[in-house]
Amino acid sequence: MDSFPDTRPSSPGRHLRIQGYLENLNGEIRTLLADNSLYTDIINKLKSDLNVYQRAFSDVNAELDRYKTQMLETEKQKEDLEARLKGHRVVTLIDGDGAIFSKELIVQGQAGGLIAAQKISDSLIQHLSERYGSHQYQLWVYVFLNKKGLMETLGRLGSPQLKNNFEDFVTGFNQAAERFSMLDVGNAKEAADAKIKCHLEDDIRLPQTFKVIFAGCHDNGYVTNLRSQITAGYKNKLILLKSYAEMASGIAEMDLPILTIPDLFVAQKLGVTEVAASRFPSYSNATIVGETKETNKQIPANPQIVSPPTSYSSVTAVPYKRDSTPDLDFSEGSTSGESDYDDDLPHNAVVAAMASPNSSSQSFSNSRYINPNIPLWKHKPPPCTLFYLASCKHGSTCKYSHDYYLEAEHYEVMRENAKKQPCPAANRGEVCTWGEECCYGHYCSALSKCHFLKQGRCKFSGANMHKNPSP
Repeated sequence: MDSFPDTRPSSPGRHLRIQGYLENLNGEIRTLLADNSLYTDIINKLKSDLNVYQRAFSDVNAELDRYKTQMLETEKQKEDLEARLKGHRVVTLIDGDGAIFSKELIVQGQAGGLIAAQKISDSLIQHLSERYGSHQYQLWVYVFLNKKGLMETLGRLGSPQLKNNFEDFVTGFNQAAERFSMLDVGNAKEAADAKIKCHLEDDIRLPQTFKVIFAGCHDNGYVTNLRSQITAGYKNKLILLKSYAEMASGIAEMDLPILTIPDLFVAQKLGVTEVAASRFPSYSNATIVGETKETNKQIPANPQIVSPPTSYSSVTAVPYKRDSTPDLDFSEGSTSGESDYDDDLPHNAVVAAMASPNSSSQSFSNSRYINPNIPLWKHKPPPCTLFYLASCKHGSTCKYSHDYYLEAEHYEVMRENAKKQPCPAANRGEVCTWGEECCYGHYCSALSKCHFLKQGRCKFSGANMHKNPSP
């Protein structure tokens, strides 16, 4: 049976229920709309906060990048500092009064100075690279010299061109590189030595100093300083730069590596041949006396007979460069003894005898030269103190030699060491006829502080020989 819709009028209760449902639905919709507005505000606020945090993050990220960059730069600086502290700094110390640059370089003036600096730079880099590997070696070169004295010496050698060009040579050397310096220390005694010793002491102890190249091998005066550095543990930092063909004996015995730069320095000491020939051209067949044998050195002869220097003062009147010479040790040898001393010979007679053309010291046709590597008293035979400083009464029968050619430095050493021996007349309590010009000592150098005097063993035994001399 077909059903038909209920067309009966709705009851009031049903209508009320529907109306209630609609009102509830409407309320929920309103609540949802209100919540949506709230949530929209929350979302907008969160978006705003997000933007703030994003900007902050971006700033922090940028700062982090900056810190990373700075850290990389710091690491690089640290590596550079460590490399510098590890050391590839090479300091070269040259005693320019003894290690004299070659005439071929000096005569070129400024160009020669540039060439000399380039020779040093190239040779050092090559030597270091071959033995210690390739590194960024930083070269400091110091040359200390008495410029005026060296120029005068070059002039006395009959080389005016060398003397005139030397100033330009120094300029060229100093302009070759920022760390290459040729410095004039003046004519003070051992001024160059003092500078070099100070730099050696300071530079070799720096951790960044890799090597010290020492070019003072001609002078035994540096032996003590070099041995001190070796004892302190710096032997591995030392390299010797050879100038003369022969090094001083004390330095040659140190067993240090030796570097030679060809054609950079003169091979022979100025004054051994050239100065002698220029001062005393009649010297011929001269010999340099060694420890075991004599080596003949021919010097051009001149038919004119020239007398040798007759006194210490006449020799010192000529400027010279004094190299260190070992002190004469009278305990091991002497150039003349007390028995040779003629204290009765008047001073005027001695001077006359020395100046006389018939004097035995008139000609040095067979003179011998002092070997700079051994003390005076070790020469065989040693030079006679009385002959060179006063007058020797033994003449040709003297057991000491009268035929050495002495430089001013040798006279000075003989004079200083003769003063260490007591004057026989003063030692006997007598008046010395030579007075202040006596070559022997009238006072003990230690005076009242003499250690041997207290033991009764001082050889200065005369009265008042340990008291301060009256002014």
